[in-house]
Amino acid sequence: MNKFVILGAVLGSAVLLSACEEKKPLTPEEVWHGYCTSIGNAARSILLDRQNGIEKTAAVEHASKLTDPTTKKFVDAQIEKVYAYPANQLELDRDALMAKFKKEATDECLATPYDKDNLPDYKQF
Repeated sequence: MNKFVILGAVLGSAVLLSACEEKKPLTPEEVWHGYCTSIGNAARSILLDRQNGIEKTAAVEHASKLTDPTTKKFVDAQIEKVYAYPANQLELDRDALMAKFKKEATDECLATPYDKDNLPDYKQF
């Protein structure tokens, strides 16, 4: 019985120590993938805002505060796409529609060429 307690303590310590280990730096591709995931999440949020009655002018005003040009370009495009979507279709399976907009925005971003030496500055969404 004591062997199992000691073994458990040793394994637990090993797991804790490995969690404290420094993470390897992300490659530019991993950074871009994370960025594009955030763009997809932003598209989903823009759609959710529209479904909840946020006017386009408020969305545009909020987006005008973005300082990164790449992010602003993607977010502005998503605002245009979301607010061009027919209003009578917004409530037909909200979750599926949000997933669709998220996936399309992520895929569009991933397909966009990017400069490995000048990646956008963003906070994970």
